[in-house]
Amino acid sequence: MVDAKSYGWENRVKFIVKFMYDIDNNGSLDKNDFECLAVRNTVIEGKGAWDEAKYKENSEIMAKLWNEIADLADFDKDGEVTTEEFIKALRTTAMGKGYDGLPACLKTFIGAMFKTIDIDGDGSIGIEEYRQDCVKRMAYSNIKDLDDAFNKLAGGAPEGITLAKYQELYAGFIANENAAGADLPCLYLFGPLSEI
Repeated sequence: MVDAKSYGWENRVKFIVKFMYDIDNNGSLDKNDFECLAVRNTVIEGKGAWDEAKYKENSEIMAKLWNEIADLADFDKDGEVTTEEFIKALRTTAMGKGYDGLPACLKTFIGAMFKTIDIDGDGSIGIEEYRQDCVKRMAYSNIKDLDDAFNKLAGGAPEGITLAKYQELYAGFIANENAAGADLPCLYLFGPLSEI
């Protein structure tokens, strides 16, 4: 059984906001976060090299993503999406749905995230790529915690996590309210969690 506070649904959504979207760390989501994501993703995908065409593509994707998220979750129309607004939006649009039932903006983000994690571009996330992704966001005092999380996540699959599997796991992470009680693999998508 996993820690219900760390792996509970609302904490998982708070994790997504804090560590995946709120790139400028100001406590809410806004257009600037998605402009920063376009730069970040371009640098990561280029392994440090800058590709203006790739940046233009990422910039267009992230601008569209921000507009869709704002439409979905900026309930007071102030140009920012608070964690509470994001929780409310996911509760009404994603809860209990598989990947195919998620809003288009989340599907776009999931695909973009996979590309930044699959560093070698082979179509799957292996343990080394998983470790690198996890340590970019949170601190871990030993590698065993990360490796144990990856093994729970991948279920011993030698090929690692394919895009289709990543999509399924991501949907479970944000749309399965009872995952913590069941200790499902999706809980470990972003490494061991702590309470936010």
